[in-house]
Amino acid sequence: MAHGQKAWLVKWDWVGPGAAVEDRLAAILRPRLSQNIVGEIVACLYALHEFTPVELALWSKRPKEYPFQAKWHNDMCHCGHNPFLTAEFVHDLVVREDPESGLETISYVLPPSHGFNLQTGKRELIREAMPESFTRTIIGPLSDREIGRDESDMI
Repeated sequence: MAHGQKAWLVKWDWVGPGAAVEDRLAAILRPRLSQNIVGEIVACLYALHEFTPVELALWSKRPKEYPFQAKWHNDMCHCGHNPFLTAEFVHDLVVREDPESGLETISYVLPPSHGFNLQTGKRELIREAMPESFTRTIIGPLSDREIGRDESDMI
């Protein structure tokens, strides 16, 4: 079995079917980015999805007033309300395309999760490493998405 890569995986999550997002994948980021940078990117992605240009301009001048700051808990970044974005450091990330079905499968392994036990004063294992995957429709890069123009408009 081929090993995949390490990366920060940013995906949409939600509570209840009314907030579901069609494409769970928001981003795959370089593994060497710090949590601070990942948090900034996640907050920007959420803002781009949720806010108008007027709100984005206001937030760019007053970032501390942005209502949805990225927060970290047990090595996972959360940002937003419902739906919301999460970012986790993963390994063995592999993206497989199936042109016949029009689907991509993103598989990865979440590393073990640890937490601090207040009673013992020690760091303890909360969850073993856990393989996960999800599928999405192959849509290509942003530049290839339908933008309301036909090819005759392009130079």
